[in-house]
Amino acid sequence: MRVILGLIFTLIGGVAQAQIKQSGPYLPPQYVDGVVAVVGSKIILQSDFETEKMQLTKGATLKDSQVSHCKLLEDMIIQKLLLNQAELDSLVVPEDQLESEIDNRLRYYQRQAGSMAELEKYLGKTVNEFKEDIRPKMKEQLLAKQMYGEITKNIRISPQEVKLYYDSIPQDSLPIVPTEVEVGQLMIEPQITQEAKDFAKMQLEDIRARVMRGESFEKLARAYSMDPGSKSQGGMLPEFGRGEMVPAFERMAFRLKPDSISPIFESDFGFHIMKLVKRRGERVVAMHILIRAENTTEDFKIASMRVDSVYQYLQAGKISWCDAVKKYATEDKYNRDAKGNCGFILDPMTGMQKTTFEYLPSDVKKTVDNLKPGEFSQPEIITTQDGRSVYRIVYLKSFVAPHQANLIQDYSRIQMEAENRKKQKAVDTWVYKHRTKTYIRIKARNLDCENLTVWEHE
Repeated sequence: MRVILGLIFTLIGGVAQAQIKQSGPYLPPQYVDGVVAVVGSKIILQSDFETEKMQLTKGATLKDSQVSHCKLLEDMIIQKLLLNQAELDSLVVPEDQLESEIDNRLRYYQRQAGSMAELEKYLGKTVNEFKEDIRPKMKEQLLAKQMYGEITKNIRISPQEVKLYYDSIPQDSLPIVPTEVEVGQLMIEPQITQEAKDFAKMQLEDIRARVMRGESFEKLARAYSMDPGSKSQGGMLPEFGRGEMVPAFERMAFRLKPDSISPIFESDFGFHIMKLVKRRGERVVAMHILIRAENTTEDFKIASMRVDSVYQYLQAGKISWCDAVKKYATEDKYNRDAKGNCGFILDPMTGMQKTTFEYLPSDVKKTVDNLKPGEFSQPEIITTQDGRSVYRIVYLKSFVAPHQANLIQDYSRIQMEAENRKKQKAVDTWVYKHRTKTYIRIKARNLDCENLTVWEHE
């Protein structure tokens, strides 16, 4: 089953970008060293092509590599064709969307690396330098994706088409669907007392006074900040813009002047002081120190009694899972839609409630291994990604063992694949039409690619 967006690349390898500038009547661009192909006013650089090739060559035979490289170059040409038309149609990627996509990518890489420090070590550059490197490529990807959306926006699929698509797949070619589950989490965080908040604020007041007396903000952040993501960076945060931080944090960031220190302010995460490093339009770079109010033993005792009561209600069938999440769960600071999703962990690829077992967080997997469908885990205390201790109940709604894809168990996924196939045909038709009227030249003469012979036109 083909992934429809395969032709819109998400790899961030070579980041050098170039464009053919026009002045007066359009003139076909001349080949220069390092250019593999020209598509309208866009070019594909040898460095970008080589970077993508490296991802395909591992473990492949020479013959397989040749075929893969030919297909890769064709996909890159299609992406440039989409991009070229997007610019001709005056499509625009909003700056806030671009920044949000870059930051989402960085957060993903940070999770893979373990910390921002490890990520920068791996990259060999600062996060801000990396963001500037990938910005042009990310913008191109979003424009091409937007053009794809314009081509396919009116495509819908009926149940009959879904069945026809399924019936068209030979039985021995139907994929094996891995273990799938529907898993929800209900988390209750111990409430913070006013006394604990007052003490945390007093601690931060002392730290701020030391900053104002001339002590290093960075050193104090490393010593005292309770933000695990920025502590090792001396409180330095990745560049951000409006809508990317919690409201209280954002408001303060855009009020400060460069090198100024904020008063103490409170957000969902605790008490902060902030130092604005620089501002560039609607983007800022800032450092902060976070001090959270700490729970007392009594706070945990009250939360434990509360979560035990919820568990008993669920076990006795006195409340549904979704109602329990909406009524009792603490607001998730990292997932504002958690209550709306009834606490279910959504598949990161499809956004569906049914997800592959392997996509679950490792600690959730261990809990689910001991549950049967319809069961709830005993309340347990866990540590969140920002270091908070919360009580959690895990609910296993369904468990589907590995099986060959079928319309009963996998209708939603097959429907998605059928719709993607229909969209792919629309894109193929669009590509066929536009490649005949767009200036295209291919310079990869070392590749013997039959699939590229139809592409070059005056």
